[in-house]
Amino acid sequence: MADVSSPLPLDPSSATLRPTGVGAPHREAHDASARGPLAEVRTGERVVVVEVGLDADLAGWLVAMGLGPGQTLTLIRRAAFGGPLHVRTGSGGELAINAALARSILVAPLPVPGRIA
Repeated sequence: MADVSSPLPLDPSSATLRPTGVGAPHREAHDASARGPLAEVRTGERVVVVEVGLDADLAGWLVAMGLGPGQTLTLIRRAAFGGPLHVRTGSGGELAINAALARSILVAPLPVPGRIA
């Protein structure tokens, strides 16, 4: 029986489009147990997008906005009452992501500069 808990893509050499969305190449620096949805990230935390579990059109739009696999994000703030999340992309763009959409974006934490793990 296959391990369905692993979100790793089939082709580790590049990001791949899969039926459930867009996956990033495997990076050993990310702890698989630390992966989770963008919706659960704490304010101020830096993360890297691992996979976008959406249909191809929406996933493509997110990639164009800087929220594709391998991209870094910083959660700036979250709106009250389950509202949108305000994120900054690695290229400096800022946008608001609907909380439901943020649950479909799988991320992994980035190390904090200057902090010893």
